[in-house]
Amino acid sequence: MSQPGIKKFSDWNELYHNDNEVEKLPWYYEALDNDLEEEIRILGLKDGRFLDLGTGPGTQALQLSKIGFSVTGTDISESAIKRARQLSSKVNFMVDNILETQLDEEAFDFIFDRGCFHVLAPEKRTDYVKTVHKTLAKDGFLFLKCFSIKEPMTEGPYKFSAEDISSLFTQYFIISKIKETVYRGTLETWPRALFVVMKKKY
Repeated sequence: MSQPGIKKFSDWNELYHNDNEVEKLPWYYEALDNDLEEEIRILGLKDGRFLDLGTGPGTQALQLSKIGFSVTGTDISESAIKRARQLSSKVNFMVDNILETQLDEEAFDFIFDRGCFHVLAPEKRTDYVKTVHKTLAKDGFLFLKCFSIKEPMTEGPYKFSAEDISSLFTQYFIISKIKETVYRGTLETWPRALFVVMKKKY
């Protein structure tokens, strides 16, 4: 695995405590993630139960709700969830730690992770894969966006190669796509990323 040592991240609750600063966060993106939007179109998805894992400011959950999905947005940050609940009453926003999840097994047809996995400590990744697998319904899809090893900046989340992703996920998922892309947000130069489409193995 092409990974550096343990990284330290900001206090997620503190990050979302100041409403005036949320829209300045590097990953803030009001529109639906372009790679997810494209994949929804390719797969012909129209409805179903969607989990926005690590929902943060709630923008992705809101956009998914607008196009017809039944959406739950979860985040470890109480401040983030409190703020997200002001966006929409149609989305079920809740505080949850995916590594100690309160979510039911097979509760979702689709999961979108646009920032949770790539900030987890390396020793927690296997637990994440197993938990996400349990949370998905039969034939469910996981859509994962994470930083790529091709991203030059040294700060920020852990970075992954296609080989890293395959090594971590293939026991529990069938990987149908690993796409080189960017992580759109508020930074002047969008970071290099991977967008991964996987189907739950049974």
